[in-house]
Amino acid sequence: MKELTQANQTYKGIIFTAVSAVIFGFTPVLARISYDGGANGITMTFLRCFLSLPVLFLILKIKGIPLRVEKAWRMPVSVCGVFGAFATTVTLYMSYSYIPVGMATTLHFVYPVLVTVGCVLIFKEGITVKKVLALLCGAAGTLLFLENFSAGSGSGAGIFLALLSGLFYSVHMIVMDKSGIKNMYYFKLSFYLCLFGAVLSGIYGGVTGQLTLHLTGQAWFFAFLVSLCTSVGAISLFQLGIRYTGAVAAAILSTLEPITSVILGILVLGELFTTRKIAGCVCILFSVVLIAAAGKKR
Repeated sequence: MKELTQANQTYKGIIFTAVSAVIFGFTPVLARISYDGGANGITMTFLRCFLSLPVLFLILKIKGIPLRVEKAWRMPVSVCGVFGAFATTVTLYMSYSYIPVGMATTLHFVYPVLVTVGCVLIFKEGITVKKVLALLCGAAGTLLFLENFSAGSGSGAGIFLALLSGLFYSVHMIVMDKSGIKNMYYFKLSFYLCLFGAVLSGIYGGVTGQLTLHLTGQAWFFAFLVSLCTSVGAISLFQLGIRYTGAVAAAILSTLEPITSVILGILVLGELFTTRKIAGCVCILFSVVLIAAAGKKR
């Protein structure tokens, strides 16, 4: 009976992480539209965090959830706020100004490998053969989407920023998993992550002069949409995914995000569905099946 409960929790974690990945997959397209209306990486980071704060605060008040954070969780929440909500988002959004969104998203997905290596080497976490195969399939599938890399379509600064965002996000994921704050009420954790992100990006943008609020009406609309989808929806679901499956499995499952970007590129932008993209989708979907099989075995 206990094994059945564990398996059910794993499946719930898979669903939560998959939905989160889909949301994260289509929001970069919306963010890029806001760029055309006067936004930039710093502005989008600030608005993504700031605009969701009233919504999250209202949800917590309605639910009767106290805002006080337990003493043992204050440092981990601060670390995740700095690395996850601020540093990851800023570097990823800034990379969109130098390289295509698809390339930036693909390079960002260095973090499943970093999370796995960190959990195994630092925390001596065991890893099954199925998880190793899933990681390799997910990484291979993600790389298959990187069609134009060899053609020299990327700026060095953009590539560096995208890879750096993956490093920052891996730190965020490992701290969330190993510190125990994954068990905090999900909207409460999202609230504090967004609070850190809004304050830090606001200060950084104000000092550097990169924070601009002179946006078109369309840019404001899409910025609010990005904020609502990511800060209220995707971040909370991803936290639940880590809670039920662990950081390594959640990181591998999040490779569903590039599939969403590919499908949107085909349906919205009229991009071609090439053989490489088909192979990439198959590899990533196979990695999801392997994770599900590993959960069933548990």
